[in-house]
Amino acid sequence: MFNVHKTLIAASALAIVAAASCSDNKSRTEQATRLLESARTLVADRNYDSALSVLDTLDISYRDCLDQRRQGTSLRLTALAAVCRDSLASAEQQTMAINAELDQLRPQFRKIDVPGTDGYFVYSKTYTGSETNTTGIQCRVDDQGYLFVVASVAGKAIGLNSLSYNGVSTQRGNSVKVEGSEIMSLTQEQTAEFVDALKQASAPATVTLDGSRGKASVKLNAAQLQSVAVTARYASALQRSRSLAISLEKLERQIAKLNDNLANQIPADSVAQ
Repeated sequence: MFNVHKTLIAASALAIVAAASCSDNKSRTEQATRLLESARTLVADRNYDSALSVLDTLDISYRDCLDQRRQGTSLRLTALAAVCRDSLASAEQQTMAINAELDQLRPQFRKIDVPGTDGYFVYSKTYTGSETNTTGIQCRVDDQGYLFVVASVAGKAIGLNSLSYNGVSTQRGNSVKVEGSEIMSLTQEQTAEFVDALKQASAPATVTLDGSRGKASVKLNAAQLQSVAVTARYASALQRSRSLAISLEKLERQIAKLNDNLANQIPADSVAQ
């Protein structure tokens, strides 16, 4: 994205300059005018990158051509507004696609309420409610849309600190003891490569629960591997939806600022000669 803030500052600065010619140099005036017309043609052709490059040349090489630069600033604002509108349209299309994906995914998850927390979401087809009472792993999505993985070792303490599958390990974490068992929760960042590996796995897939005092293992069947893949997809869609919402808001504000600055530009015939 082009630097809209700097452009708005430049627009304000040029708008108050009460001069309109290239230091009485006809040749420079003609050259600056040709650059300006070239930029106008490029904007009309929706070639905004090239138009902005030409306007940069006008500003840098013809600093004394104040009228052309002032008109160029208005043209720059027009081009930037068009770029923002194109980006806005693209973001709106992406939002529609993400919303359709979420409409398809959301019914496949159930909300689990946990006292004192905001709860989490799990894939309904494989949820039993007794996952932490057995040796295994479960992918979950928190209320902010981020994936996390909970692992448990039932009936013994191995100093559980990481998970691995087919040579791919999570980052190290910390486990807590619960009635003779161990439970560990790892964040999306800690498990990214591990989850990606499981998404590509074929059933049965043996996951190793690694500890400082031993190991345990669990075999994931096809349904459990599907749970990993669908949960990761759901978390990704939620995060993309949030990111797009932020982008849409920013683009709308940028367009409004650019339009306001265009409206406040001094007309060419009112500039002092």
